[in-house]
Amino acid sequence: MSFTAVFRRQMRTPFFALSITLLIAFVVAINATAFGAIHALRWKALPYAEDKQLVELRTTLQKFGFTLRLSEPLRQRVAADRVHFAGAAGFIATLPRGDASGRDWRLARVTPGFDAVLGVVPALGRSFADDDVRAAADDLLLLSDATWRNRFDADPNVIGREIRFADRPFKVIGVMPRGFVFPDATIDAWYPYVPSTSERENYESGQSFDLGVIARLANEVTIEQAREALAAIFASQNNLVETNRRGGLAADVRPWRERFSSGYDKALTLLQLTALILLAVVAANLANLSIERVFARRHELDIRRALGANEHVIGKIIATDLAPPVLLGLALGLAVIPLGMSVLRQRGLIPQGLPASSGLDMVTLSAAVILAALVIGVAMFAVLTSRGDMRLSAHGTARLGRMRLTLLIAQIMLTTAMLGSAGLLLRSALNLTAVERGFDAQGVLLTEIDPIGVRSRGTAFNEETDAARLRPVVEELRAAVASLPGVQHVAVASGPPFVGADTRARLPVPGEDEKQQVRINAIGPGYFDALGITLLAGRDFDRSDSGDASPVIVDELYVQRFLHGIDPLTASVSLNISAETFRSARIVGVARTLKHAQLDETANLPTIYRPDNAPVPFFWLVTRTSGDPAALAETLRQRIHARSPGAEFGINKPLAELVENTLLDRRSLLEALAGFAVLTLFLAALGLAAVLGFSVRRRTAEFGVRMALGANAARIVGLVMRQGGTLIVTGAVLGIVCGVPLAYLLSDRLYGIAFSDAQTWGLTAIIVAAVAAFACWLPARQAAAVDPLVALRRE
Repeated sequence: MSFTAVFRRQMRTPFFALSITLLIAFVVAINATAFGAIHALRWKALPYAEDKQLVELRTTLQKFGFTLRLSEPLRQRVAADRVHFAGAAGFIATLPRGDASGRDWRLARVTPGFDAVLGVVPALGRSFADDDVRAAADDLLLLSDATWRNRFDADPNVIGREIRFADRPFKVIGVMPRGFVFPDATIDAWYPYVPSTSERENYESGQSFDLGVIARLANEVTIEQAREALAAIFASQNNLVETNRRGGLAADVRPWRERFSSGYDKALTLLQLTALILLAVVAANLANLSIERVFARRHELDIRRALGANEHVIGKIIATDLAPPVLLGLALGLAVIPLGMSVLRQRGLIPQGLPASSGLDMVTLSAAVILAALVIGVAMFAVLTSRGDMRLSAHGTARLGRMRLTLLIAQIMLTTAMLGSAGLLLRSALNLTAVERGFDAQGVLLTEIDPIGVRSRGTAFNEETDAARLRPVVEELRAAVASLPGVQHVAVASGPPFVGADTRARLPVPGEDEKQQVRINAIGPGYFDALGITLLAGRDFDRSDSGDASPVIVDELYVQRFLHGIDPLTASVSLNISAETFRSARIVGVARTLKHAQLDETANLPTIYRPDNAPVPFFWLVTRTSGDPAALAETLRQRIHARSPGAEFGINKPLAELVENTLLDRRSLLEALAGFAVLTLFLAALGLAAVLGFSVRRRTAEFGVRMALGANAARIVGLVMRQGGTLIVTGAVLGIVCGVPLAYLLSDRLYGIAFSDAQTWGLTAIIVAAVAAFACWLPARQAAAVDPLVALRRE
């Protein structure tokens, strides 16, 4: 059959062609996108040589539940261990920095030789050398390929160009190859890691673990052997003895890829599973459409058989009829995949800084073609299996094909399973939204400020000499923000909620033999007003609360755990002065307990607030405004830069946005699962209506005879509804039986509800049954409208 003939046939039935095209496009786009994201996260090669040999080295303080980085001396010891490691590189990603033209740059400080550890070489110029560190030349710059192309128009003469930031100029010495990212895709450029005096002092004391370390394993060395080697290095360091005693040092080694995949794997796996369920439903609908199409052409096909066409030829004709819309749907699905990847990234289901590119590659393309072939294979199998049921019997009645019944029950089953899981996620989200947070996030802006670049540039900071110098600067910045229009309260803090900043200590507490872990937050006056935190007893700090005898405020969790039957306003706490020296601080207030990092956190720590009008060397501004905090962010940034040009910013976002970000992956999974569930419900209803409509058309004569013999319309409606009702009940029951184990995979994402919640599953069954019953009623009404005389004449 010529292409022109096939095209004309498709145009005669545009609904069929359009339905097939859209179904194929949708299922290919959804499944290939989910598979492509999982492939990029788990298996796709990273832009480094032999990336499976790369590991991240970290330190765990077991007594505090903290995972930290390493230090430069520890990295050097790792690099010297040639038995277990083939090299080790250090890195620190800095806060964004603005250049002379006002563009923000995300820079990373890296140790010389980092490119050799990763197995790459610059595409232009050179990389950093040990001589650069010895000469303290930390003003050299390596550009990423993306930065070179986007900001310098891929100028080959960029080597030697000067780029000025607020504090000093940098000289470009090289450009890294295309596709290279490190430590993640957010970095624009790199400059040498030259430890400052204060950083070296902190390393020598064994109190600093701020250097990220990536190492390459030596041949045939396992992760466990590397972990043991790192633990031996810890044990050999005399300056870590005290840190180990207080915090319980433990070596942590994990594959470099896990730095990005951790926390994303399960959500993407669930997304892929639901996409495959949708695939099954689409395949079932495609099969029903194809059977309907073949039934409509049964007379033509019978004529072809009579003229000598065998079943192989008939099958080829059917496949040729399906090919054009299938191929068009495949092309549309492939075109949508990059957009789908972008949506997953925006919705927090793919990490923003993933080194492996995510998009339409050969693996994703192959997966899409296989998916399309699988769907069309199911449709062809259903058609070939059901052809024997398309011929009318001698009495003018026919049965529904077993294949169509099976597919329809499967659709209802899968729809019930998906809709029930989506219902559980929805109820969990509602529970989280209603949870008591302890603060009022509306109108609050949180801003991280590093006044002199201690964290980002390693600027030296001496507590004894520099603290006094910086405290007036912090107060000046706070006052400058307080004078902005619409600002109601401004306070400083060392660790507000939902910013990832946390300071912990193990302190003696009343009635406990062992020291207990608590959270310490240094705050200035007005902090509780700025965050909308209720004081349950006592008073807030004022500016006179400072010095060695300053009081504290505790949260209600501290009172519940450690002050049983004691009036907290008559009690005191023990605060660290040094490792083993404590002072007594009286309690002057009790604050509401906050959610600190997640709305569903259960193992919260008691919190002690201590007064500090200027936590230095870096701090947070907590600003409450009567207007939009997002609109205030840039104004606040400009006001602070005007007062302190060298200040650098980290997070500068509304607190409500930070809270929402912790729920983003949950919400995205809910949106995807709910969307798929509604779509499968719609497709299942269409499938049910189509199958029963097919049955009604084939039983037209039977209904005519029944009505001629006295059956009324209600009886005919009942016949069709009972036929559909059996399918609905069977599919819904099987859906609950299969859906509860599926929902078990969601257990860690459910809050305040069990995966087997009877109310949710019961309501799901009712919704599915109601929609399916409506789908049954449509062909039932058609059957009841049959004119007996017309039906008998047609027979």
